[in-house]
Amino acid sequence: MTPQDTERDLRLQKAYFEAIFQNSPDAVAILDAHDRVVMINKAFTTLFQYTAEEARGVPINDLVAPRRMRREAEDLSAKALQGVSFEVETVRERKDGSLVDVAIVAAPIFIDDRMVAIYASYRNISRRKEAERALREMDQKYRLIVDYSNDAVFVIQDGRIRFWNPRFVRLSGYSDEEIPDVFIGDFIHPDDRHRVLAFHADRLAGKAVPNTYNFRAVGKDGRLLWININAIVVEWDGKPATINFARDFTREKELEAQLAHAQKMEAVGTLAGGIAHDFNNLLQTIQGYAELLANRPDRSENDRKRLQKIFDGVQRGRELTRNLLTFSRKMEPHLQPTDLNRELLKIKDILSRTLPKMIHVALEPAPDLPLVHADPSQVAQAVMNLAVNAKDAMPEGGTLTLKTSRVVLPEGHPSGLRPGPYVCLSVEDTGSGIPEDVRDRIFEPFFTTKKPGSGTGLGLSMVYGIMATHEGTVTCHSELRRGTRFDCFFPALSEPAPLKDETPSPELPLPKPGRGTVLFVDDEENLRMSGREMLEFFGYTVLTAADGEEAVSIYQQEWPRIDVVLLDLIMPGMGGRKCLEKILAVRPDAKIIVASGFSANDSIQDILIAGAFDFLAKPYSVDMLLEKMEKALADRPSGP
Repeated sequence: MTPQDTERDLRLQKAYFEAIFQNSPDAVAILDAHDRVVMINKAFTTLFQYTAEEARGVPINDLVAPRRMRREAEDLSAKALQGVSFEVETVRERKDGSLVDVAIVAAPIFIDDRMVAIYASYRNISRRKEAERALREMDQKYRLIVDYSNDAVFVIQDGRIRFWNPRFVRLSGYSDEEIPDVFIGDFIHPDDRHRVLAFHADRLAGKAVPNTYNFRAVGKDGRLLWININAIVVEWDGKPATINFARDFTREKELEAQLAHAQKMEAVGTLAGGIAHDFNNLLQTIQGYAELLANRPDRSENDRKRLQKIFDGVQRGRELTRNLLTFSRKMEPHLQPTDLNRELLKIKDILSRTLPKMIHVALEPAPDLPLVHADPSQVAQAVMNLAVNAKDAMPEGGTLTLKTSRVVLPEGHPSGLRPGPYVCLSVEDTGSGIPEDVRDRIFEPFFTTKKPGSGTGLGLSMVYGIMATHEGTVTCHSELRRGTRFDCFFPALSEPAPLKDETPSPELPLPKPGRGTVLFVDDEENLRMSGREMLEFFGYTVLTAADGEEAVSIYQQEWPRIDVVLLDLIMPGMGGRKCLEKILAVRPDAKIIVASGFSANDSIQDILIAGAFDFLAKPYSVDMLLEKMEKALADRPSGP
């Protein structure tokens, strides 16, 4: 090869190098053995804003290394000067001070085994880094959304949970360490398991199944949960899976059940009101005729005893209807400041004498217990009903514990009561327990698991009604073969009030027979007859009417001589309320005593406000009737 050929080849190689060097998309700098710039390409000028003249002879780190990263840049330069190649992603600085993300590739250049220069390329990776940062930010945002979601979010793959958020941990009760080992079927209620797993399999297979559906789940602690789930199919780590969004609506289900129960109670209450009215009318007939017999001068001592039995039976019947109305919330209890410890002491004595001997009755009263507003007779009724249930659950004997405690209920307590201080009266047995499948129905009216003829299904319903009228509630906790505990929550009095004096008041003297004319209005013929005989026996003149229309007609004709009207409240046709209004329209100061076998407190108040002089609850005694009559006659106007 001639010298001319060699020179031509060198020029050609230099042209090749120059073309490659200057047209490289990456910024390239050639550095000498002291890390100073020998030459740069056009891309370097574009990226870092330095011309070839500005850069030549300047240490590379003085040109492009940010002050805060100078140490890192010097370390990299030292590595390159030692002949070590490297690749690194870092940040460098432009001439105007702006920063740029770059990928640096550095390699030594050797001639005859001696390093004479360093090749350094800088690729602008700002867009990729910005995309990565945006992706990380998006991932963090999505992670925050998932982590703080009110829904439980979890991924199911191969029957196992591969991903979950903190809400799923709280919902399921399993820890982060336990969840990977949980088969998803274990989280589903046995009765819903087949359906839910079939949906899951069909969804993965691409079949048409509902995206959203409800099912029952079981937490680690055995809690029953109602879950609404929305699921979609995704690819997770290269395999099909489902992302599931689960909402716990157990509380809504509980409220629905409470509403349904309240509606049932309202229906039963309406029925109870009608029964109470008719039953009290029957009792009034018995009471009236028995009192007529009692006032016969020729009655014997044996007759007196027999009549007393009748009066006792009427009184028990009256209490029965009162309890029925309280149960149905048609009558408010007679509330008074009550010490539940004192009441339980009395009840324990009764239970100890009436329950089978193999049942031990224990009392655990809390010290310094606040008073509550309660009707002692209704408290006793509730506890007795619960005790009867406990007795049936312990046919072989056991322990019945009556217990009181002070509690403060927080917001959102399962009982649904307002937060605040309460007194809890607990009745606990060591019996067979209540099966889970009937636990939700035990407070339903007429629901019973006893054999036909062995129970009415009203015992626990009555407890529920009693607690509702006391602005409290009753809850049940039961375990099979371990026993059952009913907790009755009464609002505690914020300021302890003095207990009502239990000393019986002296009996009032019997009212004296009076004189006057009475219009006796009742649709029950037996009541009209017994009432007429009773009043005439005590010296009154009596007019009778079988309904409101007849009563108004008689009063319009005879009002000047009628002193008192005894008016039944509930009658077919024109009822007592309308009749009252029409009589008062004839004579605004007419003395009208309203009687009813259905004495709801609000009805009494309405009647008195409407202008009635007084109210008599059936069944009433002759003493009660004559006392009301005497008051009405004493208050009557002097003339027409």
